[in-house]
Amino acid sequence: MRHILLYETFKYYNFIRGYYSNRTTERSKVPLINHIDEGIDILYELDSDEITIQAYCLHPFLQNDVDFKNNLLKIPTFVSPITAALTIEYRRVANSYLSKDKVESFVGFSCDEVRDMLIADKVQNNKDFTKYHEGTHPRSKELREYFNNWENLLDISYKDCI
Repeated sequence: MRHILLYETFKYYNFIRGYYSNRTTERSKVPLINHIDEGIDILYELDSDEITIQAYCLHPFLQNDVDFKNNLLKIPTFVSPITAALTIEYRRVANSYLSKDKVESFVGFSCDEVRDMLIADKVQNNKDFTKYHEGTHPRSKELREYFNNWENLLDISYKDCI
């Protein structure tokens, strides 16, 4: 399901769409913007506010260490301080538990907005993992455990979120 974005949120979406350009995921060749499209749908289902959706749109711009270093001083002027703060807080929380880490590394949720963004991220990533990689990826077993751990941390059921 696609939602009509409010004008202010559309600016964030357009920005990340331009940032992604025509890039795709390495293995499955799915356009990277698909992650944002499907995540936005999940956030609307969660009744997330527009600032949360805006921060979710912006998160790939600052997510990993290289992007953070290269892009921190390139945040567009239309980005509100609260949206930038949520994006950076999302980065901190999400990166505390990556697939090669122990679940005990997870720092916990600082606010509902970041939790909603993580739900959108992990539900969407789990869907793609199940569809394109489960059983064929060299780290399939580890990745399944990783997604199951996130399901528990988020206190959700992936089946209920599809």
